[in-house]
Amino acid sequence: MKTPTLTTKRLTLRAPTQDDLSTYTAFNAVSDTTVGAYRRDKSPDQVQQELDRDIHHWTKGFGMFLLGLPDGEIIGGAGLIIPRGWDTHELTWWLMPASRRFGYATEASLAVITFAYDTLNWRHVETMMRDENLPARQLAIRLGGQIIRRQTFPDGIARDVFALPRVTAKATV
Repeated sequence: MKTPTLTTKRLTLRAPTQDDLSTYTAFNAVSDTTVGAYRRDKSPDQVQQELDRDIHHWTKGFGMFLLGLPDGEIIGGAGLIIPRGWDTHELTWWLMPASRRFGYATEASLAVITFAYDTLNWRHVETMMRDENLPARQLAIRLGGQIIRRQTFPDGIARDVFALPRVTAKATV
């Protein structure tokens, strides 16, 4: 299956490959993220499993994109996944700490939302996060997200689920 590449004003979004292990390892080494699948302090085997999961997810027709700057530097990821054991998809993202607060997560998320609605023909896009993940909540609100339910997930944690609207900004596929 050929995976898509999306482009925005500042970013190129592409699917991960095994050549991206160093990016995943670097994120694991510097991230202050403590929630979700992309948290820190993983063993090298766990980092490899995370990359393998993100690559394999594309067999469903969607998955994580890596976010590349014009010089080729990978600064994070954003995409659509179904976490293991969950009954719904979610928009998720991660950024290298030095790349935060420049609008990259918003820009990439808008491109992924557009991809979900316009290319995948999804009827809805959702994201969910733990209560303490304030930066993610703020991003969901910037994306126009509205809380539609509170749900306890298979990991036993209750999260607000945000519905994300169709956006007018276009990314090229």
